[in-house]
Amino acid sequence: MTSDRVLRTGLTLLTLTASAALLPAAPAAAAPAPRPDLRLELTTTDAMIMADGARVRLDVTVDNIGAATVEDLTVAVKAPAGSRIAGDPSWACDYTTFVCTHIYGPVAPGASAEPLRMYLVLPTGAAGTVTDLTATASTSAREVTRTNNTDTATSTYAYLPDLGLLPGLDTGVWPEVEVPTTGGAISPTFTVRNSGSGPAEDLRLTVERPAGVTLDAAPPTGTTDWQCDLTGNPLVCTAGSLDAGATASVTIPMVAAGGAADEAFTVHGTVTTSSAQWRDDQADADVWFRYVQQAQEPTDPTV
Repeated sequence: MTSDRVLRTGLTLLTLTASAALLPAAPAAAAPAPRPDLRLELTTTDAMIMADGARVRLDVTVDNIGAATVEDLTVAVKAPAGSRIAGDPSWACDYTTFVCTHIYGPVAPGASAEPLRMYLVLPTGAAGTVTDLTATASTSAREVTRTNNTDTATSTYAYLPDLGLLPGLDTGVWPEVEVPTTGGAISPTFTVRNSGSGPAEDLRLTVERPAGVTLDAAPPTGTTDWQCDLTGNPLVCTAGSLDAGATASVTIPMVAAGGAADEAFTVHGTVTTSSAQWRDDQADADVWFRYVQQAQEPTDPTV
């Protein structure tokens, strides 16, 4: 009996093994679909106190560190109640909800969205007031994780200068200055404007003299007490304090060598201050010059 039972068991196992060999192989598990992964970073300026509130600039960068393209992207900004958007942000923003839509197309894996820059006017507050601003990125696609979609930055209320450098007098129009092809005297003028709410201390203007341009014998002139060191290149002019809302101009006489008609060159200036500024990316300017062929005096055919 035992031998028959062993024989039957062996035959059963053999049959099962043969049947299993005839079954089709199970399909391999499908790899998970690639997903996007948004990473947001928020930076802000301090809040510059003005008459109508405190102005702050937000800069938002959004990177797609995932493996799939982001087809749609929005950023929602959370600010203190009573805040409002000033000017035109670089994305399409809802001025009521503070939700901004990326309008520059899909964001591929490993790529970055067009940076979002926007200005807000926060409610009035005293100097030293600290407030938080938050931005959150969203897409309709399922992401790898959403733990890096939000960032918060702190902004402090303060009276701050906001320096800008203009390539001429404060007229709003700065056309190219024509220079004869034979060369001649030029008078590059720069105007420092403080559009902020606090004074800018220790103004320092550096002016780069281009090749072929020399200094005139005449001294610099200006609307404030500029002290200029003209021994090197760049030239350096310094002054004291510039109050909020004030301007200060300086003209440095130079002489340009001759050049070809329609050839252009610039005199570049940069202004700095020892004071903490609201923003410092408005402090460069170029005064443009272009060589022109002077008209020939008509000849008298009777001579």
